[in-house]
This record gives sequence, C-alpha cells and structure tokens, in this order.
Amino acid sequence: MLSSAAASLAQMFDPKFRGVLFLGVGGTVALFLGLMFGLQWVITYVPDFGLNWVQEVYRIISASLLTIAFVFLGAPVAQIFASLFLDRIADTVEATHYRDAKREHGMGFWGIVRAGIGFSALSFVLNLLAIPVTLASFGLGAIVMFFVNGYLTGRTFFELAALRHSMPYDARALRRRHRVRLFLGGALISFLSMIPILNFFVPLFGAAMMTHEYNKLTRT
Repeated sequence: MLSSAAASLAQMFDPKFRGVLFLGVGGTVALFLGLMFGLQWVITYVPDFGLNWVQEVYRIISASLLTIAFVFLGAPVAQIFASLFLDRIADTVEATHYRDAKREHGMGFWGIVRAGIGFSALSFVLNLLAIPVTLASFGLGAIVMFFVNGYLTGRTFFELAALRHSMPYDARALRRRHRVRLFLGGALISFLSMIPILNFFVPLFGAAMMTHEYNKLTRT
C-alpha cells in the first residue's frame, strides 16, 4: 500500500495528469464557490430585524456550514471526480508501470461513471447521517467518520479501478479478499480529502493508488 501511495505521488505531476488535475481542481473549486455564493445569496433574504450585527452572525453561521460541508463531503466529491477521470489516470499509470495490462472484460466509461455516482450517493447519505453524531460527540463522531469513509472510499476507488478490467461480481470478490489492506488505503484517501487544498489532488491520487493496488493484487 505504501509503495502504491509513493508511486502515485511521484506521478502526480506527470504531464499526462495535468489536464485531469486542472479539470479536478476546477470542478471542486466551482462546486464549493457555488455553495459559498449560494449561502451568501440566501443570507440576503433572511430578515435582520433592523439589527446590523445579525447579518454578521449569519455570515459566521454560513462560513461554519461551508466548513462542515467541506470536511464531511470531501470524500463523496472526490469519489465523483474519480469516476469521471479514472480512465485517463488509470491508462497513464498502467502505460507507465503495467504495460502488459489488458482491458478486456471490464465495464465501459459510462458504466464506471454510473457506478461511481452510485457509490458517491451512498457515501453522501452516510456522511450526512454521521453529522449529528459528530456534533453530539466530536471524539465518537471522528471515529465513526474514519471507519465509514475508510471503508467507503477504499471500496469506491478500488472497485472503480477494478471495473475497467472485470465485471462487478469479480471486482467485489477481489476487494473482499483484501478488505483490510484496502480499508487502510481508503482511510488515507479519506483523510486527505478532508484537508483544504490537498483535497483537490485526492481524486487523482486515489484513482492512481487504487490502479496500482488492483494491478498488484491481480498479479499475486
């Protein structure tokens, strides 16, 4: 796992990755800028009861909500972008490190995108359900988030990489045989997705790392 992470980091600024990086960064920035401007727009329609300080309170609340969204929804957003850009990233990784890899019986681009959206929707719902637990007890909430996102992120990124070469049943079976290893990889990806700035790179990093993992596990 560590060797896969190191190889992915080393290739992050490969010229073939740059276009995907710009798309990923642009999409993530656009999403959260949209949230920010949307919240600011909503605030203008909230009554301030003639008190100037009320608007400032609204701004603080909206900034807090955006921060919560950034932290809790970083993983699902990364998973959506991974499903969109996986083919280009995986092709580059395999062309560099696994030249004998052949894509034969896997799902097509749109099949992978649909699978990625389905995984992301499940992750989104579970992350929303975890918010009350986190607000009630930060320590317990952090533990819940770690295990939920570690599992879901590892599953999503690995199965998306595997679906390029195999059908869903085979991809799930391979993941289950290596569930602990992939959980640890998913926990790393999930942790990085919660860090501002770094989360822009997470879709590329996660897709590259799990492409390495898939090729290594199918060769053992």
